[in-house]
Amino acid sequence: IIDFIKNIEEYNKRRLPMSRGILITGPPGTGKTLCCETIMNVVDCTAIYVTSDSIEQTGQIKEIYDLARKLSPTLVVIEDIDTLGGLDRRDKGNHPLLGEFLNCLSGVGGNDGVITIATTNYPENLDVALADRPGRFDLRIEFGLPNAELRRFILEKYLEEVENKNIKLEKIVKGTEGMSGAYLREVIMVAYMISIEKGEIINQKIMEDALKTVKELKNNVANSYGVRKVLEDIYS
Repeated sequence: IIDFIKNIEEYNKRRLPMSRGILITGPPGTGKTLCCETIMNVVDCTAIYVTSDSIEQTGQIKEIYDLARKLSPTLVVIEDIDTLGGLDRRDKGNHPLLGEFLNCLSGVGGNDGVITIATTNYPENLDVALADRPGRFDLRIEFGLPNAELRRFILEKYLEEVENKNIKLEKIVKGTEGMSGAYLREVIMVAYMISIEKGEIINQKIMEDALKTVKELKNNVANSYGVRKVLEDIYS
């Protein structure tokens, strides 16, 4: 994305498309929004951030893209596009904003100088004209749940911010399988809260207590959605 914006005039000279669309998918808490925020802070161009709160009626998406073209090169970031009219017509009927999205991303008027990044937790609910159409979304990036190596890295990064001692992460890393980065942060947050209550530095016992608390929370959330996932007790 960054290199495309830097070299956008080279694409123009060769009569290649000067617009791109990137769809970032994955479960909640895996870093999709963080990635978008990072890119917005790095690129040297106009940035427009769009959420469901930004769009209240038809015509507003068109206004956003008209502005984006006038201020190009422009990065348009659309948070949770499935809540903004990208729903699959085969299952849910037509959405008044879907046609507007399709035309703005790849319509008669062109979209030169506009790069769109959209995020979604539910790519399977997106209309195929959005999800599988180069010229609208040319690239799809999956942000999956972190593996053991990445979970260790994330936990170590958050532990750097708090005082701790004698923590063996192997057991914690194993016990956090299936957790997103957001849940890993919550483990450290809960551990820190416990340490303050006890007046102690975060240690192995506090980390294990925090993990147990967060796992119970995760199980309760899963059960409330009708998804029962039994997590093994790492203390047995």
